[in-house]
Amino acid sequence: SLDHYCQRIQNLIKGNDIMNWEALGAIAESIGGLGVIITLGYLALQIRGSNRVACAQSRQSMSAFAMSISRFHAEFADRCAKVASSEQLSAGDKEFQYWNHMQMLTYGESYYHQFQLGLMPDDHWKGFSNWIEAYSNSSGFDEFWEREGNSFALDYCAWINERLARRKNPKTGV
Repeated sequence: SLDHYCQRIQNLIKGNDIMNWEALGAIAESIGGLGVIITLGYLALQIRGSNRVACAQSRQSMSAFAMSISRFHAEFADRCAKVASSEQLSAGDKEFQYWNHMQMLTYGESYYHQFQLGLMPDDHWKGFSNWIEAYSNSSGFDEFWEREGNSFALDYCAWINERLARRKNPKTGV
């Protein structure tokens, strides 16, 4: 009856029923532990979702960068063709070539670091690294790299230098 439950609650409050206080404490600890487990599970799901979003944003930014380079090349197609194939370049052509290399290697550096952070899948990076290695054969690249290579991050410079060494001596890589 209701009187019986009221009496038990009064005994619990007065401390006359020690076993019930211990049981209540154990129940509270169990509920607290369950709350921690649920919170950790929720945080794990949030982090996983956040990582997917970061990867998607990374790919989007690299695609936007690539599209701006493509638009630039389309807009200046004749000049790009000239600096890619001609040994006799005007001062303006050489400046154009310089900034073209800077643009491509800045793009490469961004891609490289996003790959290093785990934001690019291996197969995307492999294709891009093959492209950048082929790009290093373009007209004026060696002169540009000699002049500006130390302007880039050390790890990226080391990676580019490895590719250049392989290009110069494909059998030994040196």
